[in-house]
Amino acid sequence: MKRTIAPACCQATCKQSGDRPRRPWVSPASATVLSAAVTPSTAPPITFPPQWTNEVKPQPLLVAFGNPLLDITAVVKDRGLHDEFQLPVDGQLEITDQQRALFSLVMKKYPVEYTAGGCALNSSRVFCWVLGEPERVVFVGGIGKDEQANKLSAIIKDSGVVTRFVDVEDQPTGMCVALVLGACRCLCADIGAANVCEPHHVFNLNLFPVLEPAKFVYVEGYFITHSFRTTLQIAKYAQKKGKTFVFNLCGSYVCENHPNELAELLPYVDILFGFVEEYKTLDKFVDIQKVSSNLKNNPNNITHDILQVLRAIKGEEKIIKDNVKYVCEELREVAKLDSLKISDTGNHLHHKDRVDTNGTTTGLCNGMINGHGCDSLCPVNDRKQKLVVVTKGPNPLLYVHSHEVRERPVPPISPKDIVDTTGAGDSFVGGFLAALSTGQPLDKCLDCGTWTAQKLLQQKGCTLPTFPATFLSQD
Repeated sequence: MKRTIAPACCQATCKQSGDRPRRPWVSPASATVLSAAVTPSTAPPITFPPQWTNEVKPQPLLVAFGNPLLDITAVVKDRGLHDEFQLPVDGQLEITDQQRALFSLVMKKYPVEYTAGGCALNSSRVFCWVLGEPERVVFVGGIGKDEQANKLSAIIKDSGVVTRFVDVEDQPTGMCVALVLGACRCLCADIGAANVCEPHHVFNLNLFPVLEPAKFVYVEGYFITHSFRTTLQIAKYAQKKGKTFVFNLCGSYVCENHPNELAELLPYVDILFGFVEEYKTLDKFVDIQKVSSNLKNNPNNITHDILQVLRAIKGEEKIIKDNVKYVCEELREVAKLDSLKISDTGNHLHHKDRVDTNGTTTGLCNGMINGHGCDSLCPVNDRKQKLVVVTKGPNPLLYVHSHEVRERPVPPISPKDIVDTTGAGDSFVGGFLAALSTGQPLDKCLDCGTWTAQKLLQQKGCTLPTFPATFLSQD
């Protein structure tokens, strides 16, 4: 069955935002770009600090679940392929059986670049790059047993991400062809094996050794379109173990087509990410007020904060502006700013909002209160302070913390420096979580997300930069 999303016009706002409307399956991600003439084994590895090369492997901080795809990018000169396969010039779709021949045709007749794709996979690789440490994130998703799987695995290997793929015998590895015509992209996906991830693929002896020590668990929104039962069990597991459960809406498609699943899942979320248009769609298709009412309007549940931000988006809620002024366009200046300064009408972010390196805090996402851990008696976890983040491209982002809706400016970036907007939203998530995992205060986590996204805007195809990330190392 063909699923389409409204074409994404190439507007100046999108180009600056890094939040180009995303396809309903995934956003491309890559640490290494391979041309047709380059084999995976020759791809240059990312360099990590030497202290990690000969020591015992560190325990993972983050386990991420999503749709792994092999992205295939081809630059075309005309609309020949679009007309032949009835494709939009600028848009996203899942291919039909009649369109499947597109993949082999593109790989045979066009110079192509192979990259690793997937919202969660993108965020995972960015997490490793920002952190500067390999093997601190584990990615889980379904993959076939074919040549495409070998290519994808080879690309991922040098990024520092540990994989625990679900091997699917009877389905091909998911792929996405990106036809680039000028400033427009037509994204055609065949999810294939990425559709498969059952609960027994997660809760087993293979994954437990990496799942147990991790303090953060992240699920991309597209994952619930095929593996909701698995996602819900992951969320409940995170609650029971006192782990921070992170969820990304990923696309308006998820909110529009899976409202019941979101209504059931959101009460378990500790940190929620999404682009402003996704929140608007969420507001339209999911009755968050009813969900919150079913929880007795508990102010400690994230649905309370989601309601606040939805009202703020509509201009019905007070927004407190963070008093931050960026003195230049160089994003490294973000890290040099003093701690967040807030107007007299709001609270200050003190030490209580600093995250310990084990992933918990005495404020943000604390799994323990007064010595009491999360227990199975609670239908949802209301013992952690929640966080809702709304990205708005080049415009100030919104976030809700401690029941206050706040607005934080985004440093300007020159349009001439923007190469590709693909996956910038996922990069924000990766940068934020990397900072969070190292015990940074909330303001620095937000700024790290912005810094990271804007660095990736300057890369082709959302590939990781060849230079080391410096945000977390700056004073």
